[in-house]
Amino acid sequence: MKFEEAIPHYDVAYNDPDTVLNKWDIWGYVHSLKKTGNLDKSIEISEKHISEYNDFENLANNLTWAYFDKYIRTFESSDIDSIEGALDRIFEINGQQDITEQNTIPCPFTIGVFKVLKHYKRPNFNTLKIRYWIDKIDPEKLSQREQVIDLKGKERKLASDFENYYSLMITLLFNEGKYSECMEKAEYALENINQLHYDNSIWFKRRIALCHVELGDSEKAEEILKSLDKGKGEKWFIEYELSKIYFEQENFEKSLDFALKAAKNFGDDLMKVNLYTHLTRILYKQNKLEHAKSHAELVIAIKQANDSRLDAGQQKLASFFKLNTEETIDLRNQKRSVEKIWNEIIYGTQEKLKGTINKILPNGKSGFIKAENGKDSYFFRFNSVKARKELIRVGKKVNFLITESFDKKKNKKSFEAVEIYLTR
Repeated sequence: MKFEEAIPHYDVAYNDPDTVLNKWDIWGYVHSLKKTGNLDKSIEISEKHISEYNDFENLANNLTWAYFDKYIRTFESSDIDSIEGALDRIFEINGQQDITEQNTIPCPFTIGVFKVLKHYKRPNFNTLKIRYWIDKIDPEKLSQREQVIDLKGKERKLASDFENYYSLMITLLFNEGKYSECMEKAEYALENINQLHYDNSIWFKRRIALCHVELGDSEKAEEILKSLDKGKGEKWFIEYELSKIYFEQENFEKSLDFALKAAKNFGDDLMKVNLYTHLTRILYKQNKLEHAKSHAELVIAIKQANDSRLDAGQQKLASFFKLNTEETIDLRNQKRSVEKIWNEIIYGTQEKLKGTINKILPNGKSGFIKAENGKDSYFFRFNSVKARKELIRVGKKVNFLITESFDKKKNKKSFEAVEIYLTR
């Protein structure tokens, strides 16, 4: 019998005072209601009988999934109070189920808690709410299997609930100022999670380093961060952290060196706005006031472009340089101005070299440039070329600067082409 067809019969039997229904009849009724989307009635009737049949797992499971379907599955942030109320009730009924074994049924409470934690993680990390909900989770009952989804025909692997738990717990402990415990959790995660995702192998070590900073051991923090700093890729924040350590040590030359590496590395300008603020302070300390002012203007331009307010420190710098924060600053032009400053500091009076792209590597992301003298050849990365990717081809004439690098294959110092411009 179909669920829709069964419900009228259940209605008659349930409302007939002479008909005695057992627990299986009650379950069949509320299960049919849930399956046909009549969640309110399924919950109402289940709640009337849950205490009577408190050891009947089927009824408890049906009720928790009914709450899940009504409040949590679609997850409307505007309904967060009802969602949290439903989660509390699910926890009272069934608690957290153990899903560590292969092919077990998902736990509605675990799914719901991670949805709520995600809600409170951004845009502002809500420490109190995250602490309340994460304390209800037993990590030993979480699955350590990575999640796999299909994304337009391509398989994508996501972190397990176990990894997500530790990622959030580590951040929470740091925000709470519990640095020793934060380090313990990060070290445990690094040792016990076989396959880390989203660069967590870097993020967890970085968090350990920042804990050392907070506990007064900058030397240990520097050692860890340097081991993570590869100088390339999207890890500009590592160089930024190193720069801040040297700044506190009043080693402004080294602080500037790492801050400039971070600035020239990949990353969104809004994400980097605190780095640019930091650069303003370094340049001020070095008495390079015009350069510092240009960076303060860049910070204002980024904030304006993103309809965001200056924080207190940024506002103080704007006031110091007598900048009118109400006057619009063109972000593109200002970025070009500070990039010119970066190049002047990094490359000094180095003259541009001329050459030809003579090889593109199979990865399609790098290659080699043959210098005009016909002798020297320099490795380059596509992201160092100031042109669209489709224009970067063998035979293209370029001019460029060079910077120190390291050839891993030959295990020796080398030079890499940077600041590359196509000439024709």
